[in-house]
Amino acid sequence: MARANKVDRTTPARASRLPGTPDPIELAIFRSAFHSIAEEMGATLRRTAFSPNIKERRDYSCAVFDGAGQVIAMGDHMPVHLGSTPMSVKAAVEALEFDPGDIAILNDPYAGGTHLPDITMVLPVYVRKSKSPAFYVASRAHHADVGGTYPGSMGLCRDLRRQVSQTR
Repeated sequence: MARANKVDRTTPARASRLPGTPDPIELAIFRSAFHSIAEEMGATLRRTAFSPNIKERRDYSCAVFDGAGQVIAMGDHMPVHLGSTPMSVKAAVEALEFDPGDIAILNDPYAGGTHLPDITMVLPVYVRKSKSPAFYVASRAHHADVGGTYPGSMGLCRDLRRQVSQTR
């Protein structure tokens, strides 16, 4: 039977890392914690939904972003949303000045949207009495009908022109 070499426990592993390098154990713990938060957001969305698109088809995604709008963790929900939701969050963070209680709702295909029935909600989260969000949470879900000429919001359109207001 082969015997493993003894590990020298006199020098902690932390001392051998380069300065500024994250502890791999702490990194794994926080990664799992944030991923669990995104998964729980999705479970709550599904459990409380009335829409069959969310409740039965599970056509939704949830994620956690840092204070700058960068992805921290995404739930294992709808894969098509994973690449585009960060662009919607970035667009909302850059376009709006959030106050506590505000939420951005968007489905703009030019701002990270996939198609019009996928609606993204971006919520800033403030810690204590900070003036800027500590982080953001976002969810995107497919809705059956967002209005328009055709039922289901999926008309025969070939083009969606973006009009930018000059009244800012």
